[in-house]
Amino acid sequence: MKYSILHISDIHKAPGVEYASLFQSMRRDFEYYTENECILAPSFVVVSGDLIQGAYTDDEIRQQYDNVALFLSDICHFFLKGDRKRLIIVPGNHDVNRNATMASMIPATQKYECCLHSFFSGATDLRWNWKDCQFYEIMDPAIYNSRFSQFVEFYNKFYDGIRQYPNNPEEKAFVVIDNIYEICFSCFNSCHRLDHLCDTGSITEEALNSVCKELTDCYNAGYLNIAVWHHHFYGRPMETNYIDRAFLNNLLSCNIQMGLYGHQHYTQVAEEYSDLLLQKDKLTQRLLLISSGTLFGGEKVLSPNCRRQYNIIEIEKGNGYAAVDINIREDFNPNRNNKIPHWRLKPLSNSTNKIHYDIRLRELSINDILLKIDRECKISGDFHQACEAIKLLQQKTGKDFTPIFKLYLKEVKDYDYVFKNVGKVTSIEDAVLKIVAAQQAGNSNYIQEIIADRDIYKLNDSNVNSLLTTLKNSNI
Repeated sequence: MKYSILHISDIHKAPGVEYASLFQSMRRDFEYYTENECILAPSFVVVSGDLIQGAYTDDEIRQQYDNVALFLSDICHFFLKGDRKRLIIVPGNHDVNRNATMASMIPATQKYECCLHSFFSGATDLRWNWKDCQFYEIMDPAIYNSRFSQFVEFYNKFYDGIRQYPNNPEEKAFVVIDNIYEICFSCFNSCHRLDHLCDTGSITEEALNSVCKELTDCYNAGYLNIAVWHHHFYGRPMETNYIDRAFLNNLLSCNIQMGLYGHQHYTQVAEEYSDLLLQKDKLTQRLLLISSGTLFGGEKVLSPNCRRQYNIIEIEKGNGYAAVDINIREDFNPNRNNKIPHWRLKPLSNSTNKIHYDIRLRELSINDILLKIDRECKISGDFHQACEAIKLLQQKTGKDFTPIFKLYLKEVKDYDYVFKNVGKVTSIEDAVLKIVAAQQAGNSNYIQEIIADRDIYKLNDSNVNSLLTTLKNSNI
């Protein structure tokens, strides 16, 4: 099974540029890389935070969300044929309403020494402001907790009942599971305690625990588990705007194999090893980490010598493995403040200009696979798909699952498919299945083939003979 993920982040549309030109540039790039570079068309789109630039009034913030909603609708319509279930969105630091956090705080009422002791003891309601060198305290938690309200309003309106953002996103994450592609996205808010005075990223253990069962179930089913959040996990001296990398070990402990994030405004691919003392098994030892650059930020937000970027992550998934190829798309327009990006594959030091990585997944036994096929068939009622899955399993293992295959085949209502897949008649059950399929399909060639089939007559069964007589009469 092969598919790809379009990974974008930190959209950061500046005043004076239009989403329409950005969308058209990505559309042209899609047409180029699918036709000339043999890169797979995306099956999923991941937006890892910072949808808007931010503003100082609620009306401006809502207008920015309305604008980005139109852009994401175009992206979804073009890349995903309008299927918003396959568009994954998490918030970033620019999606926090700092007006709310400023309104919720006042200068600390306690003495400086008391505040200092409380602050370094882990007090969650105190902030330090370097501009006026004093402590502030959160006096109205309700206003403070409303700092995501515009993002939640946008999110719920955009998905329109398909998905709802959690009421308490700092303590509750959510998962998006696709059973066709056998993939699970766990979505986190990495802006816990983030506000106008605190830029440190953080994800609570409660949020991870809230999705741990789903992640374990998907891992046991052989799925690829991908976490999505916003903040990067290290910084330069004197920087605080990143997430504690200890969180990565927590991801590994919950069977996550890949992480997608942004925030640092340039693409990076890294690998995190778990603590061998905490390691559960060799399959959960490594975590592939992929950040995306800023999609539409200008020179003001770009790091030196960096350009706008986004990723196409190609994945070939099989039983027990996922082969990953990361394609970094980069704006090569010499003007970093241009209004129309010109995308190309970022040149790398290898011959493919791709970064390849192999992920080990849980390998399912044959019994596990058969149970999985049966469970999915009972849920979907798609017996045709179950038959195809059994045929593929036979092809891969070289084992014979004909009795199981025919149990599903009996329930298929596509009689052309049934007739062609019964094969050589060796039993009364085969004969009945093939005769009924020919009759229901109304295909004279099928009927003639059955009438001429000596294996059916050799069965010498009264019920089969009766069906044959009826079939012959219907063909007169």
